Amino acid sequence: MSGNNAPTLDKAKILENAVTSIQLGIEDYQFTQGKTGNPLRAVSAARNLFAGVLLLFKYKISTLADSPEHAASLIYKARKFKPCRTDDGMIQWRPELERNKTIDVADIQLHFEGLEIRTDWKAINALQTCRNDLEHLHPKHPLEDINKFLLDLFPLLRDFITHELSENPAALLGSTWEVMLKNHEFFARNLDEIQRHWAELGVMEHTRELLKTCVCRACGSPLLEPNREDLEAGMPFDYFEFRYNCVACNQTDLLIELMAEELRLAKEDPFSEEEVITDCGSCGAPMFDLTEGHCHLCGYSYQPPRCGGCNRTLEGYESENGVLCDRCSEYAHYNDEYEPNIS
Repeated sequence: MSGNNAPTLDKAKILENAVTSIQLGIEDYQFTQGKTGNPLRAVSAARNLFAGVLLLFKYKISTLADSPEHAASLIYKARKFKPCRTDDGMIQWRPELERNKTIDVADIQLHFEGLEIRTDWKAINALQTCRNDLEHLHPKHPLEDINKFLLDLFPLLRDFITHELSENPAALLGSTWEVMLKNHEFFARNLDEIQRHWAELGVMEHTRELLKTCVCRACGSPLLEPNREDLEAGMPFDYFEFRYNCVACNQTDLLIELMAEELRLAKEDPFSEEEVITDCGSCGAPMFDLTEGHCHLCGYSYQPPRCGGCNRTLEGYESENGVLCDRCSEYAHYNDEYEPNIS
C-alpha cells in the first residue's frame, strides 16, 4: 500500500490504552467496595473494563498487520472503497477509512473468525449485556452485578492474554491483576464450597444447576448457602420450610420457593395461561416440570396424559373422562352434531 496520506495505527499505543482502561476499571471497582463504597462507580468500572477488553482485541488484530498502514485498515471502519494505482501501476481497491471510528464488537468477531483468533464470545456477550444493564437500566444491585462481571471477565482475560497475546497477565497488568485474582478466587471458592455443601445434603446435580441460576432477592448475589439453623435442627433440605442464607448480605428466605420462582421464570410463557410447572405428585414441591415429565427437586418422573387433539396436558378429571381436553372434546362433539348428512 502506498504511503501517500494513508492513515496509520500505532499498535503499541492501543496496548497501552487497553491496559490503562482495565486499570481504571479496577480502580473504579475498588471504590465500590466496603461499607463506604459508592455503587455508582460500578457503572464506570464496567464501562472501562469492557473498553479495555475490546482494545486488547484490537491490539491482537493489529499485531497481524505488516505495517502501520495495514494495521489501520484492519482497525478503522471503512466508509467506502475506491480504486487506486499501486507503485507498480496496478489498480487496487482500497478502503477509505474513517479516522475517528474503529471497528465495533460485531466487526471484531468477524475479524477473529477470519483471522482464526479465539476467545469466549458467549462470555463477551454476557459482559456486554451486564455493561449495558449497568449503564442504562439502573439496576437495584450494582455491586453484585459488577462482582459477577469480574467473575466472568477474569478467565476470559487470563486465557486471551496468555494464549493469544503470549503475555503474562500479571506482568502486563501489574497490581491490577492481583485485585482481579483475589476477587475471582473469592467468588469461585465460595461458589465451589456452597455447591459442595448442597451436594453433601443430597441435592441432585440437576437441582444444583438450577440453584446456580438463583440469586438473593435482597442483594442479587448468587452465593446462597444452606441455612445453618435449619441444618443444626436436622431439617431436610426438601422440606418447604428449609431456608437458604445469602453469604453476601445475610438475607434468609425459603429455598424451594426461590427455586420454584426461578423455574417458572425460565419455563413458563408469561403471555400464556398454560401451566408448565406444578406441584410434584411425590414430594409436593411446586417444581414438577410438565414439559420434561420430572420434578426438579426430588427427581420423580411421570409422563402425564396429554390431549389427543391439541397435546395439552390433561387435568385429572379430563383424563378420567377420555383422551381429549374439554375444549377439544367440545369441538369434536360440535362437529359430530352438525356434520351435514350427504347421503
